[in-house]
Amino acid sequence: MLAETDSLGVSSDPDASDDFAQHFQAGTLVEVRRNAVRSLGVVLYTVLLDRIWTVYTLTDRGELWSHFEHDVQFQMPNFVDKDLIESCGMFDSASSEEEIDARVEIMKRLRDFQKQLETELHHVAQRARLLKYYDMVSHPDGKTWRTVTIQETAETLSEGQTVTPLKFLAAQTYLMENGMYFLAEQRRFLMKQRFWVRPRQDIEVINAVQKMTLDCDPALDAFAEKARAIVIAHKQRLQESASEPPSRHPAEDVQLTETDKLIIRFLFASLRASRHIQEDPYAVSYSQLLKKVGLYDLDLYDDSSVHRFMMDLGVLAPWQDTLTRDDAQHEEPEPAIIESTQSTPLLPDPLGPEDLYSRDIVEHLRHDFGDMPVYVVDDWGAEELDDGVSIERIPSDPEHHWLHVHVADPTTLLPPTHRLAKEAFRLGSSRYLLDRTIPMLPRDAGFHEYSLAHAPGEPDKVITFSAKVNSAGEIVDYKVRPGIIRKAQRIQYDVVDEALNLPTAETIYPFGHTPPAVPREKINLDPVTLEDLRLLEKVTKNIVSARVKAGAINLAVPHPVLTLNPRPLPDELMGTSSLTPFAFRGFPDLTYGVRDTLELGARRIISECMKTSCRVASMFFRDRGIPALRRTVGPLRGERANSVESLLAMRDEEGNVDYYEAFRLLVSAPSARYLTTPGPHSPLGVPEGEGYVKVTSPLRRFGDIFAHWQIKHALLAEKGEKASPILYQDDWLARFGEELETRELYATRLERLQVEYWAHLFLTRWIEDPAAAQREHDPLRSLTARPLTKQRPNLRLKEHNCPVYVPELALKATIVQLAPEEAIGPGDPLDVKIHQIRLGARPAIDVLHR
Repeated sequence: MLAETDSLGVSSDPDASDDFAQHFQAGTLVEVRRNAVRSLGVVLYTVLLDRIWTVYTLTDRGELWSHFEHDVQFQMPNFVDKDLIESCGMFDSASSEEEIDARVEIMKRLRDFQKQLETELHHVAQRARLLKYYDMVSHPDGKTWRTVTIQETAETLSEGQTVTPLKFLAAQTYLMENGMYFLAEQRRFLMKQRFWVRPRQDIEVINAVQKMTLDCDPALDAFAEKARAIVIAHKQRLQESASEPPSRHPAEDVQLTETDKLIIRFLFASLRASRHIQEDPYAVSYSQLLKKVGLYDLDLYDDSSVHRFMMDLGVLAPWQDTLTRDDAQHEEPEPAIIESTQSTPLLPDPLGPEDLYSRDIVEHLRHDFGDMPVYVVDDWGAEELDDGVSIERIPSDPEHHWLHVHVADPTTLLPPTHRLAKEAFRLGSSRYLLDRTIPMLPRDAGFHEYSLAHAPGEPDKVITFSAKVNSAGEIVDYKVRPGIIRKAQRIQYDVVDEALNLPTAETIYPFGHTPPAVPREKINLDPVTLEDLRLLEKVTKNIVSARVKAGAINLAVPHPVLTLNPRPLPDELMGTSSLTPFAFRGFPDLTYGVRDTLELGARRIISECMKTSCRVASMFFRDRGIPALRRTVGPLRGERANSVESLLAMRDEEGNVDYYEAFRLLVSAPSARYLTTPGPHSPLGVPEGEGYVKVTSPLRRFGDIFAHWQIKHALLAEKGEKASPILYQDDWLARFGEELETRELYATRLERLQVEYWAHLFLTRWIEDPAAAQREHDPLRSLTARPLTKQRPNLRLKEHNCPVYVPELALKATIVQLAPEEAIGPGDPLDVKIHQIRLGARPAIDVLHR
């Protein structure tokens, strides 16, 4: 049992949770930053605690700190040798002379390094002042964000000397400590090693408002008084118009001075999310401003307070999120995908950045599926139909069947050299936001024609992934080929469920209001279709059983399902970039549902078909020695003896298990990664050596398009083209995979955060409704929470708290103000009530234990 240590406590840096595990080896020198605390130390060991890798680091003061991997902002491996580390012991206090001597030796080395760092920092700061480094790297227009890497900074400020780890850390520290000018990368900082350079106009605004705050400028009081009246009028207007549809009107009675506009620009700019590892140049001034307004009695003022104030001022619409509508969001640099001069049968003719394919380069390879029925199964109103499925019987071998997954083929039109390919890579994927959809491929460029069954009676060009499956659900053969399908039939999930009498996952509406019914035509399935669908159910059920035998597990958890009307929300209903206050009335119609993520019925059938095709794609690449981006997840990991085995034993026949049992047993899965070799995907039961390549959604995921280019290149090479079947070499592909991973993570996170934002906004309005006290039914009066870890101290808030999941709301929350001695077990149900809700860039809920 490890002793208690000086822990940095619970992270107040939620963005860092999206980082992947780093696994620092013992003896590594690290810089740890969290909650405005910084220290150098040496890693002694890393252990899995409460399903999170926790690092134990010896600092230069002799303290043993426990912290998370994402708290490390710099690493220098092999700073201390293994023997010295093993002599330090594992407990908070040294228990022998040998341990004391070892720790003292490490402290000496750390202090020597710290002295050298301080000297180097002095030189770096001097050199930066001499070169006017900010002026050198900031954008010349004064309005645009730029990026600079730590390596570039170190090379510039080292006066031509070799950049050693010491000089690198000095450059990083210079950038980190000058948060007014340089903003650390919000996600995967340790991998990207990059800062964003703040535009000059933003700095001028910050300096002006900071000076006003320090000087107690009367203009701040005048603004606060004016703002107070605007906010009161805004709240009254929204209450009076609560039943109206949303509308925006000029705020004719609001007159702003130039100073008022400056203050609003300052407040709006402060909403940009940033990590808590740097000092926030906005925090002191906006806290003083909000206190002067006098309408926000809060223990802590943060970006969520500012966001609420900006909505109350009418600068932001009451329904406007800044997560997805910030015009000044940082844009990732756009690396080239493939140069047009590269020799590949994908480019039989020279193509420029505006040139689409003029012909189908794999037309001679396409297999015509003729009259084979293809079932395109999706939701009513689905926007991009990427895939259809077929089942083929083998008359001479009734124990085997061919399962065909036909995937839309937009690469018939789109080469990797086109500017739209680079734009698609920049987005990473289509974004299905609550209030609108941002397609990865523009709909006015002809790509909508590659959506399956878009024109009844017309053939569709596809890439087909075929698996020959035996009665045990095992894949015994496969084929990958370009194809043409001629009998695509669109069917909805609920139609299949009703026809086959399959179970469905129902959406629960805890607050009573349900969305309007979607118009649905009556569809009668013919006997051939019904027979095919029943066989698809049987075959996919066998495949699931085989995966479960191989260790597959599905942890289903409820998630919020919100619907918005009108959708899309027009820009004319939003605040504008001029930051002019408007008079807003009404609110969109918003419904709040909760649905389990358990795959049932037709959704399970189609999902299993897609999983099978991704396995087939990996086999295609594996058997040709082609590196490809495999989605890889290592084995489940447990902190107690036999805990993984215990969790697996709880699965039903389809691999489903109670989500909370994983927390109770302290079992978790590693983060998914892209690897170029066929690694395992343990939760899916995909073994090492088989692999899993995503290929089924090329209309909405760039990685799938990329895999299709690789497949076509390999097939053309096999058919006599003078080229290697390998389009992209392993090392290049690995770097590309890291970039793609980051973009996909950002897109997924954006969708999730926006849903959470609207869910939190719904709850805020529900609580603040004047009629709340008269409600007979209020689901917020009977909430439970399931702790995700044990409680931890939060030094920033000077309290103990714990992350929890609230199943009635399908949201994560934090249970706060816990007594240090209060025993809370992961997964155990607790009665809770809402303490406060925060909006802004990081929507959050705090709850109290009843």
